[in-house]
Amino acid sequence: MTRTEQIGGVPAGLDALAQMAFRHIEAEDRGDIEATLATFEDDASFELYPCALRLSGRERIRRYYEQFFALARPRCTGYTVHGQAFGENSLTVEITVTVAYPDASRRAFRTMTVFPYGTTALRGERIYADIEFFRVIFGPLLAEMEPLRSSV
Repeated sequence: MTRTEQIGGVPAGLDALAQMAFRHIEAEDRGDIEATLATFEDDASFELYPCALRLSGRERIRRYYEQFFALARPRCTGYTVHGQAFGENSLTVEITVTVAYPDASRRAFRTMTVFPYGTTALRGERIYADIEFFRVIFGPLLAEMEPLRSSV
């Protein structure tokens, strides 16, 4: 069952940016790279925690989704949505993603993704997960990421 099926689609009564966050999830579930990218502002970025890495730039985010849809997404064999929360600044979704490995083993990763709202679209994603999960979904792009600067 996809994340969209578990969430039940876009909840009624949400403002435009919250609806866009749900449409982003739907586009990812369909494997539609253009619709997925259309949900981001031009200066969007991915921030990974707790490893504190950042992927930014439209071209790099496109490369991420190209490799994600081609190589990583087929390895994601199951999703369990534990909850979602939306407010005036972001949508947050907590999910367990089951990943298949070449040796036929599987591993479940508990993740939390925050979709911060920008002015006209999403500012990107903040993903909280194990580094091994990031190795699976980002592949070689993980080595190209910049360290996040401390905001403290």
